[in-house]
Amino acid sequence: MKSRQLIFRIITEYDKHPSNPERLIDTIIGDYHVDHRDRRFIFEMVYGIIRKMLYLDYVIDSYVNDERYKDNDVLRRILRIGMYQLLFMDRVPDHAAVNETVNLAKENPQVSKNANVVNACMRRLIAAKKIVKLPDPQNDLTLRLSIEFSHPRWIIERWMKNYGLLKTKKIMAFNNEKPSIYLRRKLRNYSRQQFEAEVKTICEQSSGYMNLYYKLKKSLLPENIRMIQAGMCNVQAPSSGWVIGLLDVQKGEKLIDLCSAPGGKTALLSELTGDEGRVCAAEVKWPRLMNVVETVGRMELNNVYPLLCDGTHPPFTGVFDKVLLDAPCTATGVFNRHPEARWVRSEEDLNRIVDVQYQLLASTANLVGKNGVVVYSTCSIEPEENEMQIERFLKEHPEFVLEQAPEVIPRRYVDDHGFVKITPFEHQMDGMFGARLLKKKS
Repeated sequence: MKSRQLIFRIITEYDKHPSNPERLIDTIIGDYHVDHRDRRFIFEMVYGIIRKMLYLDYVIDSYVNDERYKDNDVLRRILRIGMYQLLFMDRVPDHAAVNETVNLAKENPQVSKNANVVNACMRRLIAAKKIVKLPDPQNDLTLRLSIEFSHPRWIIERWMKNYGLLKTKKIMAFNNEKPSIYLRRKLRNYSRQQFEAEVKTICEQSSGYMNLYYKLKKSLLPENIRMIQAGMCNVQAPSSGWVIGLLDVQKGEKLIDLCSAPGGKTALLSELTGDEGRVCAAEVKWPRLMNVVETVGRMELNNVYPLLCDGTHPPFTGVFDKVLLDAPCTATGVFNRHPEARWVRSEEDLNRIVDVQYQLLASTANLVGKNGVVVYSTCSIEPEENEMQIERFLKEHPEFVLEQAPEVIPRRYVDDHGFVKITPFEHQMDGMFGARLLKKKS
């Protein structure tokens, strides 16, 4: 099956059941032989279309003149594929984008008779030099921003209130960029020099926590990187590394990662505490726990103990030196990496997630004894999920105090309260929040 036909199937399934694009892609193309170039093309197109969905639909509505066709979902999906190539993929010539998209319409029995509509619409856009007249910001600024940056109105209104117009634009611009992919090298069994020799042709120099992170220079999919399959490294963004730095793991410590999937942070905790230490990797769902098992198994880490449990009621009391709670969240700090999240989340979800987060955070109070440490983190930039959670926790658990971030974390990532706050508008990195809580008395 041709790559654009597969893209159409994936987008159709996404429209019906919005979910993780990577999982959808793997499921749908799994039955076909797709070479690595076509696979990269499919990933770029699917993620790009989801990222730019609102903008593309606005363009389609602007260039489809006949109202009869604007409610045709099949035609719209085909036009999204064509319009995305015209507007955002310079390496696809305009004539090729038009021809392939028209052929895609002709091959679909539901819209084959409307292939001329696809042709006319795309050629009008080319004739107009791909210029799209956007709504006047003087009439409705939020509407203009929503279409221009392809974000839902409710989140724009929140960010405008919390961060102002300039920072909101920076967040959305960052979210619409193709995210960088980073490899986190393994600490044990491979020297830094050995690893860097292996990746010198595909990665930039090291950065991040303990200089463990390497940015991919080439557009490679993780499954095509031999070092990942060999357990020499893992895919992980540098922001996640600074959360581990906040925990300041020492050799021999007993740790629990309360929401451990997919296992990248668990693996780093395991390496830092060493063979004499122990890491309990907890998850509430079996498939997610198996993701952790796969990660630590591939990296040959033997001091990790998987546990299937509800993190709001863990079966332990005071047995750990440190707890990592990387809580489930709205993911507003990583909308560039997870573009589907901007469309599937709602204000109602925020309230629900905040309740779950606090239940998880409250459960950590009994997991450590005196001088034990809890690190709470999210990949959200919403105050309700971050600072306000810590404020409530400290009020209800006076045995804990907020500690300053360890010196290993650059001060540019630490605010005046001691929170680790990495934001797209300040640091051009995945958004991340972290707080280090010390239990002063049992």
